[in-house]
Amino acid sequence: MEHNDNLFTYLKWRGDLPISEQPLNEVDALIFSQLSYLRLDGVVPEVGEEDSVTIREANRRYVKRYQKMLYYADKEEMFDLLAQCPRYADMTLCNYISTIDLVEQEQFAAMHVNLTPNLTFIVFRGTDGTVVGWREDFNMVYMMPVPAQQSAVDYVNLTARGLMKKYYLGGHSKGGNLAIYSGVFCNPKIQKKIVQIYSFDGPGFNRRMVNDEAYLAVKNKISAYVPEESIIGMLMEHEEDYKVVKSDQKSFLQHEGFFWKVYRDSFQFAEQLNPRSKEMSDSVKAWLAKVTTEERKAVVDTFFTLFEKAGMNDFTEQLDAKTAAALLKAAASVPKKERDLVVKLIKLFVEERTQK
Repeated sequence: MEHNDNLFTYLKWRGDLPISEQPLNEVDALIFSQLSYLRLDGVVPEVGEEDSVTIREANRRYVKRYQKMLYYADKEEMFDLLAQCPRYADMTLCNYISTIDLVEQEQFAAMHVNLTPNLTFIVFRGTDGTVVGWREDFNMVYMMPVPAQQSAVDYVNLTARGLMKKYYLGGHSKGGNLAIYSGVFCNPKIQKKIVQIYSFDGPGFNRRMVNDEAYLAVKNKISAYVPEESIIGMLMEHEEDYKVVKSDQKSFLQHEGFFWKVYRDSFQFAEQLNPRSKEMSDSVKAWLAKVTTEERKAVVDTFFTLFEKAGMNDFTEQLDAKTAAALLKAAASVPKKERDLVVKLIKLFVEERTQK
């Protein structure tokens, strides 16, 4: 029997049971991954500050400091609920960092969620609405590490210092990729303390990475999840086993974790990916297999040049019909060698940005 439960249903059902009675599960991990998208500057103590704040107090500070934003409405509503739930309200947050570097094309953010004094969830923010954030995602097709991947390793090595602590790592979208990458390449002493690594529709890696002994050494600690029509999560290569989650939405909107179907303290799973997702994944992988690094970079450069020409600086805004038409027309004029993939990507992006 299928249910229409989601993260909010789970919070209202499970929110009164402390971690000591019901240990962390995959839905909790997705909740923390969604929380990381909120701007918490001035709310959560930053790296280097010997301090932490409860989720209850962090929510109070957030409401006082920031105006509500439509783009983050679900995340803000979830934050309000977390502050009221006995399961989460007294968990503490610390080691917050959020940086954007236009020159290095880096968007990186992370923080610690302390579940208990000796158990911490290190969560990495996924791609935000900035063009530089999306650009860094696409840069992964021709370079590794991208700046955020190296920052994730440095962050874990710097902040995971508790002698008696155990750690979870996780994130949604690019955050899931960063969680895996940092878990693979962090200090071996820290790596031994990692209980589990969660990736929610996070892009994969190149073939060299997934065959690396360091990656294979932590592969069994990785729990990866993608929606039925995954696009972002099926980019690049995956050697870890992933589970396919049902969603209330279609197409690109399935990437948003608030639409994933939940039943009790787990997700509702599908048997396999939607054919459309598999076709897109196969197209990208086939293209990657036959082109050089320089050609990969040329496609990424072309893709983002189209957005610059259309005057787009922020991807949080809904596309109007005129801009969408201009993007598709410009994509059709791309040289034939790069055209097919660029047009597919533009169509997916236009479809997603005009559905919100």
